[in-house]
Amino acid sequence: MKPLPRKLDSITEAPIGLWLLLRLSSIVVASLALISSLHAIPSVRGLLLGPWYSYDAEYYVRIVSNGYRAGDSTSGFHPLYPWLARGLFFVIHDPLLSLLIVSSVAGALLTITFYKLARFDADRNEAWIATALFLCWPVTIAIFGPYTEATHLVLATLCFINLRLKRFWVAGLFGGLVALTRQHGIFLSIPIAWEIWEAQNRDWRQALKSLHQFLPVLLVPAGYALWILYRAFAINDVSPDFSSPQRFIFSVMVSPTAYQVYKEQQFMLPWMAVWKAMKALAGGHLHWSAYGDVFLAALFIAAFIFSWRYLRLSYRLYVLAILLVALSYHTGAQINPYISLPRHMLPACLIFIGVALRYKFQRPKFIILMLAICQALYLCCFVWESWVL
Repeated sequence: MKPLPRKLDSITEAPIGLWLLLRLSSIVVASLALISSLHAIPSVRGLLLGPWYSYDAEYYVRIVSNGYRAGDSTSGFHPLYPWLARGLFFVIHDPLLSLLIVSSVAGALLTITFYKLARFDADRNEAWIATALFLCWPVTIAIFGPYTEATHLVLATLCFINLRLKRFWVAGLFGGLVALTRQHGIFLSIPIAWEIWEAQNRDWRQALKSLHQFLPVLLVPAGYALWILYRAFAINDVSPDFSSPQRFIFSVMVSPTAYQVYKEQQFMLPWMAVWKAMKALAGGHLHWSAYGDVFLAALFIAAFIFSWRYLRLSYRLYVLAILLVALSYHTGAQINPYISLPRHMLPACLIFIGVALRYKFQRPKFIILMLAICQALYLCCFVWESWVL
């Protein structure tokens, strides 16, 4: 294990300049894409903020503006990110701008924390490349928009950093906050439990004698439970149905109102969902974005396989859980059975650390540039509403 870098290293050596360049270029690209779409642009504000107001952003704007409402599909979106933006909203009185500011601050912090996490296993150059690959991955455009990704991922990386420092209670606290930010947070209980098990030298006898050492794991489901309780008592959104795992997931863990977004969505065994999607893709009648989503997901899975030996075991378990759950979620939409699949896989971004360790890049700047161009193209498709982020 590489020694922990000095505190200033993660700020001065992390690719903050690259993040800033991508942040500014995303604004320019999104504005140009909006202009090219021939939409009426009433003001400068409309030009700068309008491109980001689509898909899930609409739900977050409603939460920031009006809070959660009973029977509204917003109750399927976890609260920490919009609540942070809501605090800012009371000052600047613009819900979309508030969301973008929170995402931008979280994205800058994410760049630093991801680099710092990579430095546990990599030298400075490898950690820089891992962070740059992550920032320029096409789907990472989500951290620049009014989406939960930046907030979710910065908290998740802080959880992993504290795991590596064996600060298990702090790691559990961050894991609980992630569970309040997005459903994927619940899976952080896996690496936390494993790292505590590693600290017990994988000795069952020692672990049984000190079960209290595993208590930090409970902070993660506790964070998720707080959200369920809030939905149950504050917005009357929980109607437990134990007749099947599917009904339990959507009546308790997610929200019954989720069907307002995709009526045919469901969770199934990953191989069944993949087979169903493959048959739909082979039919050739789907929207082009369905093939783009599967292509990006396949590249991501290939990168995981490619970097398997170079990832810490707790990282592998977490990444594997994220990928399997993402593949299990079938949206049932006729135009795309796996809507937003690459974004649902993005929490497994630890893969980029393994890729940087596995492959000795001879021309990293060229590869990073190509990824950044692809990211800009996907952003244009998002603004044109031809690709669901």
